[in-house]
Amino acid sequence: MLLLVQGCIYPFKADIESESAGRIAVSGDILIGETTRIALSYVYPLGSTVGEMRKEYPKGTLVIEHDSGASWKGTYQYHGIYTFDTSSAPASGRYRLKISLNDGREFLSDWAGAHQAPVITDFYYSGNSDGVSLYLSLDGADSLWNFRWDYTETWEYHSDFIPSLFFVPGVPEADRNNPEKIYREPAPEEIKHTCWNSYTSVEPCLQSVEGQSDNYFKDNRFRVINSSDLRISSRYSMLITVSGVSSGAMAYLKHLAAMSNETGTLFAPTPSEMRGNIGCVSDPSEVALGYVEAVCRTTKRIYVPGSFYRRNYDPDLLLFYPEPDEDGFYNFEQIFMLGDAPATGEPSLTGVRWAPKRCTDCTALGGVTKAPDWWEEK
Repeated sequence: MLLLVQGCIYPFKADIESESAGRIAVSGDILIGETTRIALSYVYPLGSTVGEMRKEYPKGTLVIEHDSGASWKGTYQYHGIYTFDTSSAPASGRYRLKISLNDGREFLSDWAGAHQAPVITDFYYSGNSDGVSLYLSLDGADSLWNFRWDYTETWEYHSDFIPSLFFVPGVPEADRNNPEKIYREPAPEEIKHTCWNSYTSVEPCLQSVEGQSDNYFKDNRFRVINSSDLRISSRYSMLITVSGVSSGAMAYLKHLAAMSNETGTLFAPTPSEMRGNIGCVSDPSEVALGYVEAVCRTTKRIYVPGSFYRRNYDPDLLLFYPEPDEDGFYNFEQIFMLGDAPATGEPSLTGVRWAPKRCTDCTALGGVTKAPDWWEEK
C-alpha cells in the first residue's frame, strides 16, 4: 500500500523565476464617490525576501477612463501606490484602468460598469463566556449577487499595572546599588496605561448567492474573537466596508484564496494561475495579475463592550523581586535590557517588584496612547 501511495506523488518544481520576470501585479478597485488607491508591484520568485520585494516598484502613468471621455490621472504616493480623486465620479457608465509603464509597456483593464453598493440590513455582535461573534446581513437590491467586505478593527486596552517608579538606565557603576539613583518617579505624561491598536483585514470576505431565488443573505457569522483576546478587554470597534463584485471577480478572488490558504495538502487545488481582466496592449500574450472593477461602497461601525473578556492569566504572578548576583550586586540594567521594568514598590534594593514591560507600558504591545479622532466615549 505504501508503494502504491508513493507512486501517486510526483515531484513538482514551479518555473516561476523565468516566467514571472518583469510581470506586474495590480491591486485595488476604482472607487466611486471616494479616493481610489491602485497599487502596482512586480511578481517575484519564490524565496524572495521582503527587502528584495520592496526594493523596486513599477513606475509610469496611471489613468482611470470613463466611456464618456472623462478621465482621472493617478498621483504616485509610495511603494507603488497611486491615488485618484474619484470622489465626484458618476455611478453610471463604464470604467477602465490604463497603465503606461516607463519601460514602454501599456496595460488596459476591461470596460466595466460601476456596481452599486449593497444594503447593510444588519450588522451586530453576540457575546458570551466564550467570546464575541460578529454577524452581517446584506441585500443585493436589484442587481447584486456577489458580495465582498473588508474590515478594520480598533480596540482600547490597558496595561496590567500603573508603574509607581521608572528605572534610570545608564547609571554609573558606582551608583548601581543606590535606589535613589536607579529609580525615579514617572511624570504623568510618561504613564502609558491606556492604548489603542488597530488591524485591517488582509483577505476580503466573500459571499455569493448566485443560484438562489433571492439575492440577499442573513446572519452570516464572519468573525469570532476568543474571550481571552486582548481586543475585547476594554472596548472594541469594527468598521466594515461592503461592495458588490461581478461573477468574474468573485471567481478570481476565490481562486486566489484557495491558492494561498488551501495549498500544501494532498487534496489541495493544483497550483495554477487564473487570468484576470488586465491585458497588455503592446504584447497581447502578456497579462498583468489582478482584477480591477468599478464599485460603490458602503460602511458601518459598531462598538463592543469589554464585558465578555476573561483574562486567562493572573498579572500578580508575573511580578518578581530582582535578586543579586553571587557578589551581592543587583544587575538592574541587564534585567531592564531583557524586557522587564519596575511595577510597584518604593525605591529600595529589595522592595520594588518588576514585571515584563508589556505589563507596565501598553505601547510595548504595539498600541498608541492617543485615541482615534472618531473614537466615541463610552
